[in-house]
Amino acid sequence: FKQAEKYRREFLGNVSHELKTPIFNIQGYIETLIDGALYDREVNLKYLKRTSKSVDRLIYIIHDLESIAQLDSDEINLEFSSWNLKYLIEEIIEQFEMKANKKKIELIHDHKTTSVFVKADKDKISQVLYNLISNSIKYGKRNGTTRISCHQSKSYCLVIVKDNGIGIAEKNINRLFERFYRVDKSRSREQGGTGLGLAIVKHILEAHDQKINISSKLGKGTQFSFSLNYSDVVN
Repeated sequence: FKQAEKYRREFLGNVSHELKTPIFNIQGYIETLIDGALYDREVNLKYLKRTSKSVDRLIYIIHDLESIAQLDSDEINLEFSSWNLKYLIEEIIEQFEMKANKKKIELIHDHKTTSVFVKADKDKISQVLYNLISNSIKYGKRNGTTRISCHQSKSYCLVIVKDNGIGIAEKNINRLFERFYRVDKSRSREQGGTGLGLAIVKHILEAHDQKINISSKLGKGTQFSFSLNYSDVVN
């Protein structure tokens, strides 16, 4: 019971900390505008854009918290359907095109290996891939690569997201899937992560009776992988 209470306090403390920064930023920008900056065209646009970014950050945090709350409850409704993995990966890569270009990271999609029909909850697996690719770009090296591929066996497809980024020290690997845990807190806040992404990934895959695997070397890169079962549809 004491451990659960400690965990609850830590979780609430982390949530309030995450929410404080964008809220205080918004408050500061609005007060500056009220104090006269509203009438300076250059300044008011700059502060309104910053306010908008902080609102986006709040929405992002709330979305992750909602996902965690939903996945924590016993009412996880998985909607299994058959779909082509390749097309989903293509859709997600498109969403990250600008972010990857900004950091000069090349997103490589091995189309031939991912052209398979799988049976899973498409929306939730989309969330898994989104979080893994986002994480890979966030901690990738400038001019680096993130490769998304699939190793096909007879009964399942092993989905792999591999980068040649900064990597993770062995002592930190076991804690990666804890909520709000971050290897480098200051860097993560700067990058805009909530520290919930990998916890969400773990929950979704466990709901599918699968697990997330990780291998990483500091300074060399990181590889995440998980399995998806083939569907009855002919591949």
